[in-house]
Amino acid sequence: MDEQIGILLELRHVDDRLQALATRLDMRASDLQRRQLETSAVREVLERERERLARAEHRRREGDREVESCQAAKTRFEIQLQGVKTNVEYQVFLREIATMQQKAREWEETILEAMEAEEATQKTIARVAAELKTKEAVEAEEQRRRDEERQEIQKEQEQLSRQHAALVERLAPQAKSKYQRLTRSKGTAIVPVVQGSCGGCHYNLPPQTVNEVRRNQRLILCEGCGRILVWTDS
Repeated sequence: MDEQIGILLELRHVDDRLQALATRLDMRASDLQRRQLETSAVREVLERERERLARAEHRRREGDREVESCQAAKTRFEIQLQGVKTNVEYQVFLREIATMQQKAREWEETILEAMEAEEATQKTIARVAAELKTKEAVEAEEQRRRDEERQEIQKEQEQLSRQHAALVERLAPQAKSKYQRLTRSKGTAIVPVVQGSCGGCHYNLPPQTVNEVRRNQRLILCEGCGRILVWTDS
């Protein structure tokens, strides 16, 4: 095997490992983001339920005030009723008293509805709060594992980056220039031959080209995408 081909094979291994590590970091970041979105969604539900509880409490307190107001008005009308001089005035005060009684009953129904809503909402809040606590614990654990794994991956990335730089410096000028240009333009510069095709663009390679790559004696480029072709046991 040509020495330059051997270096390129090592570079491919390093590049693949670096890409795999980067993918792992992205996956962990996506997992954490998903957890955060789940936690945020539950937190929003809890906030909405608390707002609903606050509205129910406000409605109940409003009802309490209105019932007191109706009862106070009814008492005033009853007192005034004792001093009326005519039947017309008497009937007017009776209607006012009846109106206050009806309003008080309506507000009492509103109070009952608000109290029922409060009770139901408090149960929902307790359930959602427990769910949020669980979600936050899971998110915190996910964050901890991600931080630990990120530190490990970054250490390996640093080691591989040094190895990568050393290998690139060992390439001949032409091979080095080709590799760096392809890395910038294609992302992946070195690809294997897979079932007679380029592992990068899947261009169907001529049998002669496949045989030349198999010998690993010189730099062979894909006619389709220009990437450097190498032969691997797999």
